[in-house]
Amino acid sequence: MGLFTTSQATIASNVYQNAKKYVQEKNGKIHILMINSFSKFANQNFECEDKYTTQLNVILDGLQNDGYEIVDVKFNSLMGQGLTGNAEGFHTLILYK
Repeated sequence: MGLFTTSQATIASNVYQNAKKYVQEKNGKIHILMINSFSKFANQNFECEDKYTTQLNVILDGLQNDGYEIVDVKFNSLMGQGLTGNAEGFHTLILYK
């Protein structure tokens, strides 16, 4: 992991810890967790979106480490987001049970 991805993973870990209050108890039913995030600042290249990938993997790992099964992951993206209007916003819906 690089300098930035280490920082991104730390931030995502904190987000997951704060989101745990919304995670439902395991009861065999499907539940959701909605995560909002942004692309990295200079997202103009054809490459892996490492910020989003790193941060979302931390959330998914956290759920699975806590014994939840990931059923599906869905997302949408919106251009022109953030304070400067230059970021791409992601809404990620995680279905788990």
